[in-house]
Amino acid sequence: MNYLKLLMALIFCFALICTSGHIAFADDDFGEHHEHYEWGYGKKEHIDDRYEDAGEMIGWGTVITFAVAGLIFPMRKLTKPMITTFPSIKQIYISLTKFLGKYHILIGIVTVLLSICHGILMYLHEGRLEDEGVSGLVSAIVLGIAGLIGLMLFNNKKVKSLRTTHMTLIAVTMVIALFHIFIS
Repeated sequence: MNYLKLLMALIFCFALICTSGHIAFADDDFGEHHEHYEWGYGKKEHIDDRYEDAGEMIGWGTVITFAVAGLIFPMRKLTKPMITTFPSIKQIYISLTKFLGKYHILIGIVTVLLSICHGILMYLHEGRLEDEGVSGLVSAIVLGIAGLIGLMLFNNKKVKSLRTTHMTLIAVTMVIALFHIFIS
């Protein structure tokens, strides 16, 4: 039930962001447009800018959720050194690690969905698939495959090859995504 509430909250935020692009001004007349429309921008270009702005924001949301989902690995590996070195943060550290473990799959699914939305909005803005679009598409495909392997890993936790494959694909996704960010 908590997953459903969190998913609905994310969908609501996404819908709010996507639909809040038109700004109305109190001094607008029915026959005139704001100077943004009149000085160098056509209506189509203004709408395309909305796609770009929303796409970039969702792209950075993808990066953030990717990083949050990826925190589970170093936090689990560093649990013993952290709680022995800093015993005062033991309860907080363990709670944070449990939270990430509990919601890792949901955060991963949100990451895949955000990357798809980012790609669609940027394609709508550009109108064609350019070099950075190809690298982003490859990154999203590898991320999706890594997610599917991760779901298989959830059902078969004892299969070490699935864990290795999942982590390798995530590392490949990270390299391609960094390349995508740097060429964009």
